[in-house]
Amino acid sequence: MFTDIKIARRHALGLSKTLMIATMVIGIGNQFAVITADDFDGDVVVINEYDPFA
Repeated sequence: MFTDIKIARRHALGLSKTLMIATMVIGIGNQFAVITADDFDGDVVVINEYDPFA
């Protein structure tokens, strides 16, 4: 979990490019997390999406 959105975005972009899968930055309370698109179930707020193929 990250408290700084800039750090969460950098990690999500790097993870997306490294694994070549879509990643998302999600908001949970006042913190942020990075998940893959496969783990997304629609119950959380998506802040950013990163697709390495776009």
